[in-house]
Amino acid sequence: MKTVAFVGNPNAGKTAWINALSDAGFEVGNWPGVTVERKQAQVEWNKEAITLIDLPGIYDLQKTNNEEQITQDFLESQPIDCLINVLDATHLQRALRLTLKLRMLQIPMILIFNFYDEVLKNGIEIDAAKLSRHLACPILCVSAFDKQAARQVKDTVLAMLHQPFDGYRPLLPKPLEQAWVDEVNALQLAEPFVSPLALQKQAYQKLCDRQPQAMHEALYRAVDSLMSHVRQDPQRRLLKTKRIDAVLLHRIWGLPLLLAMSFGMLMLIYNGSAPYVAWLNQLTLWMQHGCRLLLASMPAWVQSLICDGLLAGIGSVLSFLPLMAFLYFFLGLLEESGYMARIAFLMDRLMRPFGCSGKAFVSLLLGLGCNVPAVMATRVIEEESSRRRTALVVPLISCGARLPIYLLFAAAFFPGQGGLVVFTLYGLSLVSALVLSLVLSLPEHRKQPWMVLELPVYRRPSLPVVFNKVRQEVKNYTRKALTVVMLAMTVLWGLTYFPTGEIATSYAAQFGKAASVIYEPLGFGTQWPLVASLPGSIAAKETVVGFLASVLSESTETPPDFAEESRNLISGLGEAVKNSVVHLADFSQEGQDAGLISELGALFPDPLGKLRAYCFLVYCLFSIPCIMTLNALRQEYGTRLMLKSIAIMLALPYAVSLLLFQLGRLLFWL
Repeated sequence: MKTVAFVGNPNAGKTAWINALSDAGFEVGNWPGVTVERKQAQVEWNKEAITLIDLPGIYDLQKTNNEEQITQDFLESQPIDCLINVLDATHLQRALRLTLKLRMLQIPMILIFNFYDEVLKNGIEIDAAKLSRHLACPILCVSAFDKQAARQVKDTVLAMLHQPFDGYRPLLPKPLEQAWVDEVNALQLAEPFVSPLALQKQAYQKLCDRQPQAMHEALYRAVDSLMSHVRQDPQRRLLKTKRIDAVLLHRIWGLPLLLAMSFGMLMLIYNGSAPYVAWLNQLTLWMQHGCRLLLASMPAWVQSLICDGLLAGIGSVLSFLPLMAFLYFFLGLLEESGYMARIAFLMDRLMRPFGCSGKAFVSLLLGLGCNVPAVMATRVIEEESSRRRTALVVPLISCGARLPIYLLFAAAFFPGQGGLVVFTLYGLSLVSALVLSLVLSLPEHRKQPWMVLELPVYRRPSLPVVFNKVRQEVKNYTRKALTVVMLAMTVLWGLTYFPTGEIATSYAAQFGKAASVIYEPLGFGTQWPLVASLPGSIAAKETVVGFLASVLSESTETPPDFAEESRNLISGLGEAVKNSVVHLADFSQEGQDAGLISELGALFPDPLGKLRAYCFLVYCLFSIPCIMTLNALRQEYGTRLMLKSIAIMLALPYAVSLLLFQLGRLLFWL
């Protein structure tokens, strides 16, 4: 098995190339000890088994951050047969500094001058033949969007893997080059059994340690010498980007434009995916109905286990797939176009006082719709500590699944004031998230450096690259989520089914009655159905409404006809596709059950009824996130951070609701 590693600057197009060469068949994980994403793919070219490794984007090999630490450790400790250095051909001067350092690792290397189509458009002239002779590396002037280029890269890699390699001589002035040669000769005498390549690498490192200033200056002179073979007009190359930035990064309307575009993206993600989510929920109900018919002769608890436990778990994962697909599609567009970096630039000054990176704004915004993709979106934040803090505060943002609870209680206790109630809850969630982020960042707040950010040129996103990313991310999410969610849903099913098979007398209901005394200081503990509805909300927040409906109101619905349900399912897919486009701006909500509203409103007839209801909503706002969010936290950051999130959201809702109710009651009696 041969190993080929991709390395280069951020935004140079490494991931696009590994996508093109592996047909997006890579595995996604984390590098050991950190949450920097690791991607690799197993391919077979001309009967040669090859592992492709996508190393984190770096500018240098100085180990000043996680990305550089990971890349250098991997390059120094792992056997690598070929190194592919991907360079942005429109920014060669910056990229070549890394190239010269990579050469001295003495690993056979191929240079890919990426975005070569832009080089031609911008009138840049690159003498690749002369550069190749000076660097002693094959150079491919290509673009990842060109299908023929992938074949060219494969052929070059296969040729490199089967040709002898004698090492690279450093591009140094004569005195330094002679010093390097002398060091190599001395090492050969001292360590005769060590490979020549290892000695050449060791000699170069010793030279850098002894004469750091001279070697640093030599590096820049070598880059300047190489750039003499490149002719370009920097002003022409950046003209389009500067014109767009004059509008999008304007000091007055840049931020309002960002907020408007963010709102539009949020609308497209959640309204565009909503019809597909509804159809998948309908599909889950159809599978449950069909399964009940097939298992009619089985005991009732077996039917319920399979239908309400296992199938419900599968359905909950399936229902998130459209949301995840839309999310990664739009995130891909933002990243490929170059606007993602500008979001961080615009928001960094506002978010930094709270210990957040500017890129945290994207996650918090997505959290308004669903916390699961919001947690996933934190991976675009480079700084490790900021990434973890953002993941911890994301569950405090009120997601769309909580909205049905707000609307139900607003209709029951705050008729005509529902908009104000919902607005205060969303405002409270945002303020709490920022305050928690500030508290979590206090131990290191003074040490935080200002973010140094490169703004890449604007590029037209490649849809094949974006769709490949969507496909791979959704596949990885599904594979990791299914087992955990199905197990959790089965446990929750048991709590709401046993011992009698009725939810009103289940263990969950018994827990609600027993735990009511704990929640009485919060105002709503006098009504056990509210307390009993909380454990089920770990499966999905909207189950609170379903639990209350099953306990407080009696269903009069007749079981659906399976044949008719099947026909509706088939026609519903076409409707979902149509509605995904037609109703992008439709934020309307379905009407509430009048009987349930009446029964719910009767729970608190006393003068403090509205306060009690609002405290319950606040508790739901800050309660433990759903199992899908917990699973996303575990996937991205490990079990410890997930448990930390659970601990925070066990204490926070109780403390805030307790303070709110006791202060409200005190003010009422005053």
